[in-house]
Amino acid sequence: MTKITRRQAGLGLASLGLGAALAAPALAQTRAQPARIGVVQPETAPNTVMWRRFAELARERTGGAVELQIFPAGQLGGERENAEGMRLGSIQGADSTLAALSQWVPEGQIFDMPFVFRDWDHVQKVVNGPIGERYKALYRAQNFEVPAFFTYGARHLVSRQPVLQISDVRGKTMRVLQSPLHISIWRTLGANPTPIPITETYNALSTGVADLMDLTKGPIETLRLFEVAPNITETGHIWAVGAIVFSRQYWQRLSPEHQHAMSRTALEMAGFINNLHKEQEDAAMGRITQRGAKLHKVDQGPWRTALQPIWEQEAPKFGGMNAIMEIVNTR
Repeated sequence: MTKITRRQAGLGLASLGLGAALAAPALAQTRAQPARIGVVQPETAPNTVMWRRFAELARERTGGAVELQIFPAGQLGGERENAEGMRLGSIQGADSTLAALSQWVPEGQIFDMPFVFRDWDHVQKVVNGPIGERYKALYRAQNFEVPAFFTYGARHLVSRQPVLQISDVRGKTMRVLQSPLHISIWRTLGANPTPIPITETYNALSTGVADLMDLTKGPIETLRLFEVAPNITETGHIWAVGAIVFSRQYWQRLSPEHQHAMSRTALEMAGFINNLHKEQEDAAMGRITQRGAKLHKVDQGPWRTALQPIWEQEAPKFGGMNAIMEIVNTR
């Protein structure tokens, strides 16, 4: 090889090296920053299992452009902190009860009205139909993108002492969600409602800061609440509707193709977590009763009657009783 040829070759290699150095940052800029996903429940809970699966599918369906980093067990805070983080942009996604989002979208409390839902199927027909679509727009207006709703299950009472009738809750300190509706419900029944983050409920029940709380069945086991509050009263007074939620700021940075992939995945994962919750409930109750928990069945009738004033009190906030009855009558 001549000197000229060697020099040309050297320049060619140098230019290739420079080109690669310039291309690397450009390539990196096309990839979204990892999205931080806050999960209140522990690693083994259906919520976390769902998000782990969601992350796999999102990575696969976007060619690696969307990466979700899952932070379980309340590492990023409780539901309220997750919601505030999504609005600020420090958290990109979470699963949340609609009750926890009621500070920003109070209309969503209609789904937490006592005894408006009959069963799992009824909930799904409502949230996956025209009613659910209308409410998605309300969350979007408050910087929450909700591609899918799901169901945690029915809420039941978890207490230190047995609760067999309404009078058993009167004068008791009741841990509630930080939701005006939930506070009003338990105040109507004579309890002293106190908002406490879910991550602090074990200690609150253990120390007597709270006498009872309401919750869906699965987390009673995963949060080990039965160890300090061994009585479960199957009231089924509220069906806890939840949502897969993303920060609107984050969502708008995704390309239309990636938004479509994420929406499709969210709908699949909503069905996935619904099935996980169903499967977990009976199995969880079987395991905790073997470890000393006691299940109490009650007649819903007196509870339904006692909470009827809540419908009348809250109806104007949702546009009148017709809005509630639209949900009740969905078939």
